[in-house]
Amino acid sequence: MTATYRNCMVCGKRFKICNTCLKSMPEELQWRRVVCCSQHFAYHLPIIRYVRKEISRDNAKAELQHAITTFGEIEFAENIKSVVNEILAD
Repeated sequence: MTATYRNCMVCGKRFKICNTCLKSMPEELQWRRVVCCSQHFAYHLPIIRYVRKEISRDNAKAELQHAITTFGEIEFAENIKSVVNEILAD
């Protein structure tokens, strides 16, 4: 099986995706297919759920701040910085 690479949806780092993860589960819910490490999945979920209007900005902010408190500040990928700034705005 040929290795497939993509950029992490959180930090933009290039990583090798998992080709053996369950195909029946939505791709965005499988961290090995959308982000470079399990910690970045904690940042990814509130962002994607907010963009899809599944959670409020306040809930996304609380979840994202929890990820930042737990795993630390990170440099977000350029394509999501505006969404992150919107979520974290006062």
